[in-house]
Amino acid sequence: MTDYDKIAKHFLERRADKSRFDYNRDIEVPAMVKLIGNVKNKVILDLGCGFGDHSLKLSKKGAKKIIGIDLSKELIKFANEQNISNCKFEVGNIDQKLKFPHNYFDIVISGLAIHYIKNINQLFKEVKRVLKKNGTFVFSTGHPIFDLINQTPKLKNEMKALGTRRIIDGNYFDESQKISDLGSIGKVKMYSYTFETFIKSGLNNGFELIDYVDAKPVQGSKKYDSEKYKLTTTLPTFILFKFKKK
Repeated sequence: MTDYDKIAKHFLERRADKSRFDYNRDIEVPAMVKLIGNVKNKVILDLGCGFGDHSLKLSKKGAKKIIGIDLSKELIKFANEQNISNCKFEVGNIDQKLKFPHNYFDIVISGLAIHYIKNINQLFKEVKRVLKKNGTFVFSTGHPIFDLINQTPKLKNEMKALGTRRIIDGNYFDESQKISDLGSIGKVKMYSYTFETFIKSGLNNGFELIDYVDAKPVQGSKKYDSEKYKLTTTLPTFILFKFKKK
Protein backbone atom coordinates (compact mmCIF):
# COMPACT_ATOMS: atom_id res chain seq x y z
CA MET A 1 0.00 0.00 0.00
CA THR A 2 1.08 3.56 -0.69
CA ASP A 3 3.00 5.31 2.06
CA TYR A 4 2.51 9.04 1.55
CA ASP A 5 5.82 9.73 3.29
CA LYS A 6 7.59 7.81 0.50
CA ILE A 7 5.75 9.44 -2.38
CA ALA A 8 5.41 12.96 -0.96
CA LYS A 9 7.90 14.53 -3.37
CA HIS A 10 6.39 12.75 -6.37
CA PHE A 11 2.92 13.78 -5.21
CA LEU A 12 3.99 17.44 -5.02
CA GLU A 13 5.78 17.40 -8.39
CA ARG A 14 2.85 15.65 -10.04
CA ARG A 15 0.44 18.32 -8.79
CA ALA A 16 2.76 21.12 -9.93
CA ASP A 17 3.11 19.76 -13.47
CA LYS A 18 0.87 22.06 -15.47
CA SER A 19 1.40 20.15 -18.70
CA ARG A 20 -1.02 17.43 -17.57
CA PHE A 21 -4.61 17.23 -16.37
CA ASP A 22 -4.71 16.87 -12.58
CA TYR A 23 -7.85 15.72 -10.77
CA ASN A 24 -6.94 17.60 -7.60
CA ARG A 25 -5.67 20.86 -9.05
CA ASP A 26 -8.23 21.08 -11.87
CA ILE A 27 -11.33 19.75 -10.11
CA GLU A 28 -11.27 19.29 -6.34
CA VAL A 29 -9.21 22.25 -5.10
CA PRO A 30 -11.06 25.01 -7.01
CA ALA A 31 -14.42 23.43 -6.13
CA MET A 32 -13.47 23.34 -2.44
CA VAL A 33 -12.23 26.93 -2.37
CA LYS A 34 -15.42 28.15 -4.04
CA LEU A 35 -17.70 26.18 -1.68
CA ILE A 36 -15.82 27.33 1.44
CA GLY A 37 -16.60 30.91 0.47
CA ASN A 38 -15.50 33.98 2.41
CA VAL A 39 -12.52 33.30 4.70
CA LYS A 40 -11.37 36.84 5.42
CA ASN A 41 -10.21 37.09 9.06
CA LYS A 42 -11.36 33.50 9.73
CA VAL A 43 -9.52 30.88 11.82
CA ILE A 44 -9.43 27.61 9.88
CA LEU A 45 -8.53 23.98 10.60
CA ASP A 46 -7.39 21.95 7.59
CA LEU A 47 -7.81 18.20 8.28
CA GLY A 48 -5.60 16.00 6.10
CA CYS A 49 -3.88 19.10 4.75
CA GLY A 50 -1.27 17.30 2.61
CA PHE A 51 1.34 19.80 1.43
CA GLY A 52 -1.03 22.71 1.98
CA ASP A 53 -2.54 23.43 -1.43
CA HIS A 54 -5.99 24.28 0.00
CA SER A 55 -4.44 26.36 2.77
CA LEU A 56 -2.34 28.30 0.26
CA LYS A 57 -5.45 29.35 -1.65
CA LEU A 58 -7.31 30.30 1.55
CA SER A 59 -4.36 32.25 2.91
CA LYS A 60 -4.31 34.34 -0.26
CA LYS A 61 -8.04 34.99 0.23
CA GLY A 62 -7.40 36.61 3.62
CA ALA A 63 -7.68 33.88 6.27
CA LYS A 64 -6.50 35.12 9.66
CA LYS A 65 -4.97 31.82 10.78
CA ILE A 66 -4.83 28.29 9.37
CA ILE A 67 -3.71 25.15 11.19
CA GLY A 68 -3.20 22.07 9.04
CA ILE A 69 -2.68 18.52 10.25
CA ASP A 70 -1.76 15.39 8.33
CA LEU A 71 -0.48 11.93 9.18
CA SER A 72 2.39 12.17 6.68
CA LYS A 73 5.55 13.72 8.12
CA GLU A 74 6.97 14.34 4.65
CA LEU A 75 3.86 16.12 3.38
CA ILE A 76 3.90 18.31 6.49
CA LYS A 77 7.57 19.04 5.84
CA PHE A 78 6.77 20.24 2.30
CA ALA A 79 3.80 22.24 3.59
CA ASN A 80 5.94 24.12 6.10
CA GLU A 81 8.70 24.71 3.53
CA GLN A 82 6.25 26.77 1.47
CA ASN A 83 6.16 29.40 4.24
CA ILE A 84 2.50 30.17 3.60
CA SER A 85 1.35 33.30 5.40
CA ASN A 86 -0.61 32.76 8.62
CA CYS A 87 -0.32 28.95 8.31
CA LYS A 88 1.05 26.33 10.68
CA PHE A 89 1.28 22.67 9.69
CA GLU A 90 1.85 19.74 12.03
CA VAL A 91 1.67 15.95 12.11
CA GLY A 92 -1.59 14.63 13.51
CA ASN A 93 -4.11 11.82 13.15
CA ILE A 94 -7.59 13.07 12.20
CA ASP A 95 -9.04 9.66 13.04
CA GLN A 96 -8.41 10.40 16.73
CA LYS A 97 -9.56 13.06 19.19
CA LEU A 98 -8.42 16.49 18.06
CA LYS A 99 -6.14 18.38 20.46
CA PHE A 100 -7.71 21.77 19.84
CA PRO A 101 -9.95 23.64 22.33
CA HIS A 102 -13.73 23.92 22.18
CA ASN A 103 -15.31 26.58 19.95
CA TYR A 104 -11.98 27.67 18.47
CA PHE A 105 -12.34 27.57 14.67
CA ASP A 106 -14.61 29.48 12.32
CA ILE A 107 -14.20 26.90 9.56
CA VAL A 108 -13.02 23.29 9.38
CA ILE A 109 -12.12 21.83 5.99
CA SER A 110 -11.00 18.42 4.76
CA GLY A 111 -9.96 17.87 1.16
CA LEU A 112 -10.03 14.25 0.02
CA ALA A 113 -9.13 12.87 3.45
CA ILE A 114 -12.41 11.87 5.07
CA HIS A 115 -12.43 8.56 3.19
CA TYR A 116 -9.41 7.46 5.23
CA ILE A 117 -11.40 7.84 8.46
CA LYS A 118 -12.76 4.71 10.12
CA ASN A 119 -15.06 6.46 12.59
CA ILE A 120 -17.03 9.14 10.74
CA ASN A 121 -19.37 9.74 13.67
CA GLN A 122 -16.44 10.53 15.98
CA LEU A 123 -14.98 12.91 13.42
CA PHE A 124 -18.22 14.89 13.21
CA LYS A 125 -18.37 15.05 17.01
CA GLU A 126 -14.84 16.40 17.18
CA VAL A 127 -15.39 18.90 14.38
CA LYS A 128 -18.51 20.17 16.13
CA ARG A 129 -16.59 20.51 19.40
CA VAL A 130 -13.80 22.64 17.93
CA LEU A 131 -16.09 24.77 15.74
CA LYS A 132 -17.67 28.01 16.90
CA LYS A 133 -21.46 28.29 16.76
CA ASN A 134 -22.55 28.75 13.13
CA GLY A 135 -19.09 27.62 12.03
CA THR A 136 -18.89 25.53 8.86
CA PHE A 137 -17.44 22.13 8.01
CA VAL A 138 -16.60 21.67 4.33
CA PHE A 139 -15.19 18.42 2.98
CA SER A 140 -14.70 16.54 -0.27
CA THR A 141 -14.43 12.86 -1.13
CA GLY A 142 -14.61 10.57 -4.14
CA HIS A 143 -18.00 10.41 -5.83
CA PRO A 144 -19.69 7.00 -5.32
CA ILE A 145 -20.65 6.77 -9.00
CA PHE A 146 -17.07 7.31 -10.15
CA ASP A 147 -15.73 4.94 -7.50
CA LEU A 148 -18.11 2.14 -8.47
CA ILE A 149 -17.13 2.07 -12.12
CA ASN A 150 -13.39 2.24 -11.38
CA GLN A 151 -13.00 -0.67 -8.99
CA THR A 152 -11.29 -3.28 -11.16
CA PRO A 153 -8.87 -3.34 -14.13
CA LYS A 154 -11.25 -5.75 -15.85
CA LEU A 155 -14.05 -3.23 -15.59
CA LYS A 156 -11.87 -0.43 -16.93
CA ASN A 157 -11.05 -2.51 -20.00
CA GLU A 158 -14.73 -3.27 -20.51
CA MET A 159 -15.52 0.45 -20.34
CA LYS A 160 -12.92 1.24 -23.00
CA ALA A 161 -14.34 -1.45 -25.26
CA LEU A 162 -17.90 -0.19 -24.83
CA GLY A 163 -17.11 3.46 -25.43
CA THR A 164 -19.86 5.66 -24.01
CA ARG A 165 -21.67 2.83 -22.23
CA ARG A 166 -21.27 2.69 -18.44
CA ILE A 167 -21.18 -0.45 -16.34
CA ILE A 168 -21.79 -0.22 -12.60
CA ASP A 169 -19.80 -2.73 -10.59
CA GLY A 170 -19.39 -3.21 -6.83
CA ASN A 171 -21.65 -2.46 -3.89
CA TYR A 172 -22.51 1.15 -3.04
CA PHE A 173 -23.75 0.10 0.41
CA ASP A 174 -20.53 -1.73 1.34
CA GLU A 175 -18.71 0.73 3.64
CA SER A 176 -15.86 -1.61 4.57
CA GLN A 177 -12.27 -0.64 3.88
CA LYS A 178 -11.22 -1.22 0.27
CA ILE A 179 -8.11 -0.91 -1.87
CA SER A 180 -8.29 1.94 -4.37
CA ASP A 181 -5.92 2.42 -7.31
CA LEU A 182 -4.77 6.05 -7.65
CA GLY A 183 -2.69 5.46 -10.75
CA SER A 184 0.90 6.70 -10.53
CA ILE A 185 0.40 7.55 -6.84
CA GLY A 186 -0.20 3.88 -6.09
CA LYS A 187 -2.83 1.89 -4.23
CA VAL A 188 -4.31 3.07 -0.94
CA LYS A 189 -6.74 1.71 1.63
CA MET A 190 -9.86 3.81 2.06
CA TYR A 191 -13.54 3.69 2.92
CA SER A 192 -16.42 4.51 0.56
CA TYR A 193 -19.25 5.92 2.62
CA THR A 194 -22.77 6.43 1.35
CA PHE A 195 -24.51 9.79 1.05
CA GLU A 196 -26.76 8.64 3.88
CA THR A 197 -23.83 8.07 6.22
CA PHE A 198 -22.33 11.50 5.53
CA ILE A 199 -25.62 13.35 5.86
CA LYS A 200 -26.92 11.52 8.93
CA SER A 201 -23.53 11.78 10.67
CA GLY A 202 -23.82 15.52 10.26
CA LEU A 203 -27.48 15.79 11.26
CA ASN A 204 -27.08 13.49 14.27
CA ASN A 205 -24.18 15.57 15.57
CA GLY A 206 -25.85 18.98 15.56
CA PHE A 207 -25.13 20.18 12.02
CA GLU A 208 -27.37 21.28 9.21
CA LEU A 209 -26.50 20.63 5.58
CA ILE A 210 -26.35 23.97 3.81
CA ASP A 211 -24.74 23.13 0.46
CA TYR A 212 -23.60 20.30 -1.79
CA VAL A 213 -21.57 20.14 -5.02
CA ASP A 214 -20.92 17.55 -7.73
CA ALA A 215 -17.52 18.89 -8.78
CA LYS A 216 -16.57 19.59 -12.39
CA PRO A 217 -13.16 20.57 -13.79
CA VAL A 218 -12.27 24.18 -14.46
CA GLN A 219 -12.75 25.03 -18.12
CA GLY A 220 -9.11 25.87 -18.71
CA SER A 221 -8.06 22.28 -17.92
CA LYS A 222 -9.50 21.04 -21.22
CA LYS A 223 -6.29 22.01 -23.01
CA TYR A 224 -4.26 19.56 -20.92
CA ASP A 225 -6.30 16.46 -21.71
CA SER A 226 -9.54 16.72 -23.69
CA GLU A 227 -10.49 13.10 -23.02
CA LYS A 228 -10.21 13.39 -19.24
CA TYR A 229 -12.00 16.71 -19.41
CA LYS A 230 -14.84 15.09 -21.34
CA LEU A 231 -15.00 12.19 -18.88
CA THR A 232 -15.07 14.40 -15.78
CA THR A 233 -17.70 16.76 -17.21
CA THR A 234 -19.86 13.72 -17.97
CA LEU A 235 -19.18 11.61 -14.91
CA PRO A 236 -18.89 13.23 -11.43
CA THR A 237 -15.50 12.55 -9.85
CA PHE A 238 -15.79 14.25 -6.46
CA ILE A 239 -18.60 15.29 -4.10
CA LEU A 240 -18.43 18.17 -1.63
CA PHE A 241 -20.57 18.84 1.44
CA LYS A 242 -20.96 22.01 3.48
CA PHE A 243 -22.40 21.69 6.99
CA LYS A 244 -23.07 24.42 9.55
CA LYS A 245 -22.91 23.93 13.32
CA LYS A 246 -26.23 24.87 14.90
